[in-house]
Order: sequence, then C-alpha cells, then structure tokens
Amino acid sequence: MSRATILDAIRRAQPALKPLPEPAALGVGGRMENSISQFVATLDFIGARVIRGRSLEEAALWLRENLPAEARLASTVPGLPGNVDLGAVIDPHLLEGLHTAVFPARFGVCENGAVWVEESDLGHRVLPMIAEQLFMVVRAADLVADMHEAYRRVGQAGLGFGLFLAGPSKTADIEQCLVIGAHGARGATVFIWDEVV
Repeated sequence: MSRATILDAIRRAQPALKPLPEPAALGVGGRMENSISQFVATLDFIGARVIRGRSLEEAALWLRENLPAEARLASTVPGLPGNVDLGAVIDPHLLEGLHTAVFPARFGVCENGAVWVEESDLGHRVLPMIAEQLFMVVRAADLVADMHEAYRRVGQAGLGFGLFLAGPSKTADIEQCLVIGAHGARGATVFIWDEVV
C-alpha cells in the first residue's frame, strides 16, 4: 500500500463532527456548593494566604499589623492607603523594591484560586509583577465557580488588558524542585470581603 492510499483511507474513516455540548449541559458553569471553602482550600494548596473579613477596615488593620513599618506599599484600593504615590510614578522601574502591592480583583475563580485583575485597577501594569508581596481584595459575592463562568464575565465586560493571578510566582526545574518567588511575587494574600462572615 502506498502512503497516499493509507492517508486517503484514514480521511474517509473519520467520524462525523459533532458540536461540543454547552458547559451547563455538563453540569459545570454554575455556582459550586461551598464555593468560598473551595476557593480558600485551593488558594491554600497553591501557596497563598487567605484572610476573611467584613470590611476594608479589617484589611487595613491586618496590613498595619503584619507589614514591616518601613515597607514600601502601593495601594489602588480606596480605604487602604499606601506610602507610595502611584500617580507620581511615571517610570515603572521606580517601583523596584516595592514590598507590597494592594489592588482589587474583579472576581475570584473557585476551581483554581485565580483572581481576575484589570489594568485599570492597577495604576501600572507592572504592579503585580514587581512587588514582593501581593494583597488582593475580592468580595465574596464576586466568586465564580469555574473558568467557564469566569470567561463569560470577562467576555461581557469588553475589557482591555487583564490577567488571572493565582497565588505567588511558582516555577519548577527539571528535577521537579518547586521554587516560589523566582520570577515574581514571593507571597500572595487574598482578602475575601464579606459583610456576613
């Protein structure tokens, strides 16, 4: 048999194409049971810290009590002041050595612990990549079950640059040695804001 004959036989033997079912038909894309507990467990597994609180005042208190007094902190969350004025920073290289970046997440994804962050909420696009520590604020009501639901939300918003962040920076070498913080943030904290904790 020639190569052409074999390839023709394979092409003729292909099954008819069927459209993929919608995610809802597969039982995904809806609210997960215990979604906050799933989100917290996933964040813990990927090396992030989770704090739950009822107000941004609790987040401000945590930051005051847990960050070194001399730490450079940049915040884009109203009510959580920083000591670095992002509006005055024209060259993002000047953010080198930033200890903590505080910024809002539009929503969190329970299945993988990621949060969606938009450039318009950062002040500088480089903010989550240059800081040693990340402190992300998300409302409990803004958690979604999975990436299907997450992409529906991203698609509806007609957004510019945005990204999913999941915990601190992680990489592994060929010997399967996990290194945290080699290419980005060394630590990540997600503050889940819920008036009825």
